[in-house]
Amino acid sequence: MPKKLALDWDDDELRIVAAQCNGSSVKVTEAEVIAIGGGNLVDILRNALTRHGLEKVDGLVALGRSKAELRDLQLPPVPDDELPDMVRFQGTRSFASAGENAIIDYLITNRSDRGVEMIAAAIAPAKLESIRQICSDVNLTISRMTLRPFDAAALYLTRAKDVSAQGDTVLIDLLASDAEIVVARGKQVVFVRTVKLPSSPESRPTVLAGELRRSLVAAGSTGTPAKVILWGRESVHHAEVEKIAEATGSEVSTLDPFSLVEVVPSASGNLPLHSGRLAPLIGLLVADQSAPERLIDFLNPRKRIEIPPNHAKTALLIGAPIAAMLLLGYLVYKQLGSLDAQIASLKSEVAGLEPQVKTARVSIDRTEKVDLYLDGDVNWLTEMKRLAEVMPPSDQLILKAVNGSVDQRKGGGRLTLSGAVTDPAIIEQFEAAMRDGAHEVVGDGTSEQRTEDAYRWTFSETVSVSAESVRNARYEGLAPKDETSMEASNETVNTETEVTAPVADAVAEQAPSEDAPSDEVPVEAEKSAEELQAEPQAEPVPVPEPSTPTEEAPTPEAVTETQV
Repeated sequence: MPKKLALDWDDDELRIVAAQCNGSSVKVTEAEVIAIGGGNLVDILRNALTRHGLEKVDGLVALGRSKAELRDLQLPPVPDDELPDMVRFQGTRSFASAGENAIIDYLITNRSDRGVEMIAAAIAPAKLESIRQICSDVNLTISRMTLRPFDAAALYLTRAKDVSAQGDTVLIDLLASDAEIVVARGKQVVFVRTVKLPSSPESRPTVLAGELRRSLVAAGSTGTPAKVILWGRESVHHAEVEKIAEATGSEVSTLDPFSLVEVVPSASGNLPLHSGRLAPLIGLLVADQSAPERLIDFLNPRKRIEIPPNHAKTALLIGAPIAAMLLLGYLVYKQLGSLDAQIASLKSEVAGLEPQVKTARVSIDRTEKVDLYLDGDVNWLTEMKRLAEVMPPSDQLILKAVNGSVDQRKGGGRLTLSGAVTDPAIIEQFEAAMRDGAHEVVGDGTSEQRTEDAYRWTFSETVSVSAESVRNARYEGLAPKDETSMEASNETVNTETEVTAPVADAVAEQAPSEDAPSDEVPVEAEKSAEELQAEPQAEPVPVPEPSTPTEEAPTPEAVTETQV
């Protein structure tokens, strides 16, 4: 099986783990924690590789949390292939020190209908290049460069048998001077934090317990975590286990990372005392091939999935529009002949209508001039009627003067009202009643008169009638009746005909018959003009004076009955 080397370092120590890897199978062959103590890192690393015979193996580098910048991002629900571009666009605005050229990778923590939540990490290219240079100085080829906390979490979430799908699990990795705290919710990492620990061994458990409580609050945990796990051995971290259990009230246990993988017999007796510090390196070796999606890798950041080109589909996509364009061109060419004839016909029609258009424009201009003149013809009777309708009663308001004037240039008119009221509030009511879309009311204020009269408050109001309303009223009067009013008129005529028909029948019944004697004078035949001139003119008959009635006049009731 091929051998791989995982290493990381900080200011205090260098940590290396070598293993034979084949898919998900990992067999540890070398593991060592080397104190740096102010020495040259390159020399110490070169000596360690030479001592273990690891000069030509593939290298995996784990970086501490402090070497990268982390942010919690929330993006809209988009497909996975669009996430890398959106993360890079959002990351360039969210990360403070990484810059536009930063290398960004991310790990999805939650996905729902509302969006995608993730932890994004960024590192500056200069810092990444410095780590590459250290590995290049010892002739070590690097294939991955990841973050330590996510490596340790990948080891637990993929190899531990007691991983709970519910509740929060806290993983703590105690280093020489730091502690890396990872909160996993279900089977996803949701929070990562690195805290500085005091140098005194006695105060480290208390400080660690307090930092753990703050980390749970920052991660949004609402209750006690389901379990707290310290990477390492029980004999080494007994004090920390007791303090954390007392502070959180949850189950606290230790977990040796070497118990989750196979260790060759030659290396099992030489494992370091603080084995928990190597948990990220073992997790990096395990997830390198079996679960790379759980890592944040700056050498292989997530990118848009490149789809291999489909030449047949490309040819179809290119050929179909070309064929459609050719067909469209043929149809357009075929239609051009008929369109040219239609254009010529329309041009001739337009040419014939031009004299009418010119005449119409002259008429429109004249009409507009007449309208401008008539806009000043305000119907003052209508305005006075409206004023009488909206005015408060006389026991509240009286008018002393009403003046009307028109604007001959702009149209419309102005009605100036002067009067007195018993209460200033009546003026506001009067103004509101007079004001509408066609009338604008402006008051000059009120003044109180020193008098015993009830109308002690005088006012002056100016009611402006817009020219537009005058024109609209004029055109409404000129407009013909609509079909509804015409139908109503026809129904009225029909109704009158139906009502008067019985009366006509009654009159016909009371008319004298042909046999009955009549007092009417028969009408003579028509005479010629000469005969009419020859006939002597009749003398006017004097009308006798009405004589005094000898009989009693009928009463109104009798007359009414007779008429009926």
